[in-house]
Amino acid sequence: MADRNLWEDLVTVDDKQSGEDVEVTKVMGKSENQHFTTFNLSHYGMSEDNLSAYNRLPQWCHFGQSDHMTEPMEINVTGKIPEWINGSLYRNGAGLFKIGPNAWNHLFDGYAVLQRFTFHKGKITYQASILDSSNYKRSAKHNRLVGPGFGCSFPDPCETIFWRFFNRFVPIPPKQIDNTNVNLVEFGDHLFALTESSLINEIKPDSLSVKEKTDARDVLAVHLGTAHPHKLKDGSMIYYGTNMKFKLAYNFIMVPPPSDPSNKPLANAKIVASVPSRWKMNISYTHSFGITENYFVHVEQPLTINIPRAVFKKQLGLNAVDMIIPHQGESMNIMLVDRSTGQRHPVTYKAPEGVVFHFINCYEEANHVVCDLCFHPKGAAAVKNAYLSLLTESAGSKETNKMHFARFVLPVLCDGAEAGKNLVTLPNTTATAMLEEGSQLVLSLTPEIIEEDLVAELPQINYNYNGVKHRYCYTSTAFATAQRKLAKFDLVEKKVLVHEVSENHQPGEPVFLARPGTTQEDDGVVVSTIIACNSSVPSYLVLLDASTFKEIGRASLPSEMKMSYTFHGIFTDKSL
Repeated sequence: MADRNLWEDLVTVDDKQSGEDVEVTKVMGKSENQHFTTFNLSHYGMSEDNLSAYNRLPQWCHFGQSDHMTEPMEINVTGKIPEWINGSLYRNGAGLFKIGPNAWNHLFDGYAVLQRFTFHKGKITYQASILDSSNYKRSAKHNRLVGPGFGCSFPDPCETIFWRFFNRFVPIPPKQIDNTNVNLVEFGDHLFALTESSLINEIKPDSLSVKEKTDARDVLAVHLGTAHPHKLKDGSMIYYGTNMKFKLAYNFIMVPPPSDPSNKPLANAKIVASVPSRWKMNISYTHSFGITENYFVHVEQPLTINIPRAVFKKQLGLNAVDMIIPHQGESMNIMLVDRSTGQRHPVTYKAPEGVVFHFINCYEEANHVVCDLCFHPKGAAAVKNAYLSLLTESAGSKETNKMHFARFVLPVLCDGAEAGKNLVTLPNTTATAMLEEGSQLVLSLTPEIIEEDLVAELPQINYNYNGVKHRYCYTSTAFATAQRKLAKFDLVEKKVLVHEVSENHQPGEPVFLARPGTTQEDDGVVVSTIIACNSSVPSYLVLLDASTFKEIGRASLPSEMKMSYTFHGIFTDKSL
């Protein structure tokens, strides 16, 4: 059984196995790395008396409780919708930011809004529903925001003044966050909504409401989960969990295919590899990870969760964002973990300072691991600028726009290597890996940046190529208002095709749908939600020919309907 209480685990911040005790009071003002910097932006929070920042935000931030749909509606189709597309595109994202007199102040905090586009014989229906999580229902009950968020927190009106004081200074377990507002995953005959907490919501595919809740901590020694697991061809799933004990920090979890529909989805899950953090008081923030035939691929980035701040969050009056610490000047290390033994590969791969939210794909070729990532050289700013009050002001800046398609190439063997010599021998890449002077097992990496001036985020590939060599990738410029594009990367010819949208729209994540029976990697359709920033234009779902990247059709909402922005989603042709 997993440890149920973060306080019980960490209030003494000790390692029972080694007998080492670390006094929390000694590390509150002292980092293992003396040159890190922090930021506290809680003053950007939107109070009950000041909603002017919220009112200036694009229309997609203004999805309201009255916009909740209980039934799908048919929407207008133009162009041609291939009749072989039959099934549903499900989308998930932080969509509801305001209830009653107050609003969340951070992009990560909005209550989940789920969307479903259902295709049948060339027609499309649409439904958008607020997920009935416990977090949302508590706020709806009081007609105001209630509870903790990432960027700010709101008090529970049912708590007495004494209880709030007591809650601030007495170490009690944090409330579980079940606002699963990041991704959707199909597993067996189930549909799950996920975020980065350990809690998973199973979703009713028709009503888009919660069917059942699962807490990974019931069966696994983890404190946080992932919104980006990997599905294998045998029907199993690779999940990831973070443990706040530094020696057990990064955990890769095998979840076998569900054999009994009545079982919990993680009932037979097992940790198959566990890797320690390079810091004792900090654990790398992890949003996604990679997988190849023989390896799990993990990025330990210099953006961390600080353990003492997590433990004393309430006493110090911190929000979740205040626990995130950027370590300026430190490398972003890429780890290879052997899938068969669970052991970390002995070579340390040191990439430049930066942050990765999304892996694109990883694969093995000629004793190298190729790792394609959406790389943010100014990663801390990506978190900082997700404050809603800063989103429109900074989204067009050059610093925010530094979100690259980056290819890192990791030589698996470096025995007898000469310091300073490039060990990457693969053709058709400018990525390098060089042995550090005085070291035998530390390689310094430089990536190949593909189409440097193009913002690349929310990546998708033909998932049949997950973990093996791929040629094509599809990305969005997401929130970078200086660019409003979808892109197709050809990684053999190093060419990029783009589809631009108007300045009144924001492009969402592209999702690839393979034509049935095809053997060509890009034979199919790419679909993406194109979200209206104001009521002068309608939001719509665009369909692009995946080969030519030309529009072949779209399905538009009435212009008066608000469509919230969604982060991730899936298409399924199954009746779940």
